[in-house]
Amino acid sequence: MKIMLKKIIKIVSIIFCSLLIVAGGVCIISNSAPADLGAKSFELKSYCRSRGYNTDYGILVDYSRHSFQQRFYVVDLNTGEIVLKSLCGHGRGGDSSVFRGEFSNIPGSHCSSLGHYKIGRERKMYNYSVNAFELDGLDETNSNARARAILIHPSFGPRSLGCITVPFHRYKRLAKMLHMQCTSVVMWVYE
Repeated sequence: MKIMLKKIIKIVSIIFCSLLIVAGGVCIISNSAPADLGAKSFELKSYCRSRGYNTDYGILVDYSRHSFQQRFYVVDLNTGEIVLKSLCGHGRGGDSSVFRGEFSNIPGSHCSSLGHYKIGRERKMYNYSVNAFELDGLDETNSNARARAILIHPSFGPRSLGCITVPFHRYKRLAKMLHMQCTSVVMWVYE
């Protein structure tokens, strides 16, 4: 009985992984950082310096990557070193799938929005007993973030109602790092 169960689990796992690879059109094994991360870090530091935001740390979210790849990066803007990297969820609205998101700034769209965000205070999420960081959109593409209640929060899955989500164990490390900063940290979400 145990051997039969192990075979079934193995077959189902192989089928599931094959479907993910075919449906996503990418290999989900590689979790190396994108080649342009250094250039994006430099660009983010320039953005932060010119606007008076934190120039020590920034967050880059690369939504051009598959949702089963690490695409959330906390970067030391002085050295370009990745301090934390993680899987990251996106909004489930529009024509988005578990693999790739669709983007919108329209209230009620349940889509994530691209652009720069100032990370605000940490608070409890409404109707949930988990903490989340408020986000203020700094660009036309995400100017409704506060009104749409777009947050960074922990989650088990790759989709949300438009929020940027990370796994619970990564959220704890992220929160600790953000609480140590005296100046607002900026997150840049791009595709």
